[in-house]
Order: sequence, then structure tokens, then C-alpha cells
Amino acid sequence: MFRRGAVALTLSMLLLTGCLTGERPYFNDEPFPIGAMTGNAEVDVVLGRLDAVTAGPVTAVYNVLTKFGNTTNPAVVIIDAGARSVTIGNVRYIDTTSGAATCTEDASVPCSDELEPSRVSNIGVTIDFYAAEAATRLRRDFRAAIAPPTGRTEIFAEQSATCVDVPLPGGVAVYCVLDNGLVARLDDGDVAVILTLFGESVDATRLVLPTG
Repeated sequence: MFRRGAVALTLSMLLLTGCLTGERPYFNDEPFPIGAMTGNAEVDVVLGRLDAVTAGPVTAVYNVLTKFGNTTNPAVVIIDAGARSVTIGNVRYIDTTSGAATCTEDASVPCSDELEPSRVSNIGVTIDFYAAEAATRLRRDFRAAIAPPTGRTEIFAEQSATCVDVPLPGGVAVYCVLDNGLVARLDDGDVAVILTLFGESVDATRLVLPTG
């Protein structure tokens, strides 16, 4: 855990130096819908936490590697009291009980008053990468597994995470989740998402919708 000032400083540095490159996307055609268990204990403990992600306050900083093209972008998830700010590369999504917006960190594109998923389609993750999307990927990979998944624990950003390794025809997919339901590592054939910093505080200004 670190103080709010450290979170804000790190966030500013990441968003200034990161690669520049929404309606919330969910996948509804899955054989295992949100909340459904697979019957495999190692997979289900990870899914259970991803499905019950924290309401905050929390700030989590990630590196997102897009394997096609080998490009890396910073990502920052801020959650508190029914609101969230999810920044992926240069795009920031703000999702609150009173509305939503999609903006760019460098103000190169005006903010819109909705979540626009296409803004980060080239990166290969969605606004929900930190929980719901990770659960969707894990459910899909479990169906394609060629051997039983194995469970273990690992440390990310000084936080203990529960992990499951899923053997697939093209390699092993790795899913790790913190006790609060935030993904700590997601590594499959498309992307590698790694938690690098974590704090139980937020910059409330990041959860305010733009005006004008």
C-alpha cells in the first residue's frame, strides 16, 4: 500500500510517458455466464474472486503487452463508491452512477458522453480487463484446456495473488487474482497484463465526469 501522493505521482508519470494510441462491453454468449462455476476447484476460486471484484476504494496500475505487434501500454484502474476510471494507453473511461464519458489523456480528442470500446480495440483489452474480461477469457480457456489446470500463489505489487495455469494447445494461459477480485496477471495468446502498483486510496478527481 502506498499513500495517495505516490499513487497520483506514479499515475501522472505513466500517462505522460505511455504509448498513445466504451457502452460497457460484456460478453453474453458464454457457456459459463458470470457467476457460473466450472467444477474445477483451481479455476473456480479465481473466477469467484473475479466475479466479486471490489467496490473500492482502490487504485491499480498495470502494464499491458499486446503480443501482436509487441507494444506495451500503461493502464490504471480507479474504483470507489460505484464509480470507476479506467485508463488504457491514452484513453480514459469514466463510468459513474450519473453518466459515462470517454476522454483522451492528452486532450487530442474531445470527450464523448458514452463509453467507446473501439478506442482501445488495437490494444486488445476492454474497460473490464481487470475483472469481468479476465473471467470471460478464463472460462473460454478452461473449455479448451488439454490438461488439468494447476493452482498456485504469486506476489504482485507486494500483494498475494491466487493463480491458475491453464494448459492450452498453444501454451499455458496464466490467470492471477488478488483477494479483492482485481486481476494481478492475465497472460494468454493475445495479451499479457501485469499489476505493477496497488493502493487502497483514490484520486477522487479522476472519478468526476468532464463538463462542457
